[in-house]
Amino acid sequence: MNIYFPSCNFTKASPEAAKKIRAWMRDQMPVAGCCRLDKTPRAADDTAIYFCQACREVLEDHMQTRSLWEFLDESSDFPLPDYNGLRMNLQDCWRDRAHPEIHAAVRSLLHKMHIDVVELDANREKADFCGNLHAEPKAPDLQAQVAAQVGRPIWEMPAALEAALMREQAEKITERWAVTYCNRCKAGLQTGGANAVHLLELITGTAAL
Repeated sequence: MNIYFPSCNFTKASPEAAKKIRAWMRDQMPVAGCCRLDKTPRAADDTAIYFCQACREVLEDHMQTRSLWEFLDESSDFPLPDYNGLRMNLQDCWRDRAHPEIHAAVRSLLHKMHIDVVELDANREKADFCGNLHAEPKAPDLQAQVAAQVGRPIWEMPAALEAALMREQAEKITERWAVTYCNRCKAGLQTGGANAVHLLELITGTAAL
């Protein structure tokens, strides 16, 4: 049995989109609570349908997992909006660099919504960004500053350095909008000054473009 696991972080960030997809998914399968708190016994063949990378890290320890993007891409019932050839950069997530099935499903959904995808150089298995969780600076001065932090996560680095890392990534965006499918990627690009939208906001027609 499939079981839908919503993302708590996405629900906080995009409540309208979260509400719409939750209502539709409730007609398809049971909807779970928070992945960290839901202690409902699961059968050995149950599959968690997720879209948050942090949820996947929790769920895959005790359940089979499958991305929401794959599920929606195979669905003939979900009413995808039409964006009439809108050009958008696509920011792949560093945490999904080893998930070609997600790369394929995301691009298929964007194509079905008539969005013209403009790829970044570091995408798919080369993705090197996940907001304030992971960034690989290219400027030598930023590389030196990060190295001086002796392994501290980005969110614990000085605010000015974190902002500079996010700004460097945001400067790679060439179109008016960038689409992400990661909460941290979206927040990071926005912190850096780019216009970013979550894929689920596009899918549910709630994106403020």
